[in-house]
Amino acid sequence: MKRLRDWLQVLEDLLLPPVAPCGLCQEHPSLPLGACQVCLSSLAISWERWEVQGHACFSLFPYQGFGRELVHQMKYHGGYKQAATLGVFLGLAAREEPELAKVDLLVPVPLATGRLEQRGFNQAVVLADNIREVWKRPVCHGVLRIRETESQSGLSSARRKRNVRGAFAVLPGIDVQGKSCLIVDDVITSGNTFGALAQLIQDYGGKPMGIFAGRTKRYKE
Repeated sequence: MKRLRDWLQVLEDLLLPPVAPCGLCQEHPSLPLGACQVCLSSLAISWERWEVQGHACFSLFPYQGFGRELVHQMKYHGGYKQAATLGVFLGLAAREEPELAKVDLLVPVPLATGRLEQRGFNQAVVLADNIREVWKRPVCHGVLRIRETESQSGLSSARRKRNVRGAFAVLPGIDVQGKSCLIVDDVITSGNTFGALAQLIQDYGGKPMGIFAGRTKRYKE
């Protein structure tokens, strides 16, 4: 009898596979996109392009309400699944953006060793890895954060710039010469972290752009 029940369960799973939970709230059944309708509506997705220090940047949603909660979940509360789901969203959006068609490399913003150990994972790397799953672009892990920096939150504009100055380096043997490099991060606030990393890539002959899950405002620099 037990074998019959097991066989019937297998048959039922094949015919009616269980619906995965939402990758954002983990509560409601997921739509094929990877999240439930409630979360998708709450996220207020709106794909936007603007420029930061002369470089094209794109983002998925405003850094407010539910979007802000998700970013905090990724950064401070072990929100790996949320980061993976948002990475898929970013990948789906990026592959439909004509301006990104010639991107050669995804460059996640690196974390310093201490912060990486504290959080357990780099949310920017998780985003980039899942962008790659749906938009086949290689991820470059050859850019490092070579010193600890303060959290940018709460710092003045001038201190933000000083905070990230000289914070990044490219590993020997990493070639970005002539390559279009898409910098990946969870949220853009002042734009100084992106600007420092973009300048480094330019110094090595690369062509930087940016993609972010959330944005605090539009930049018109």
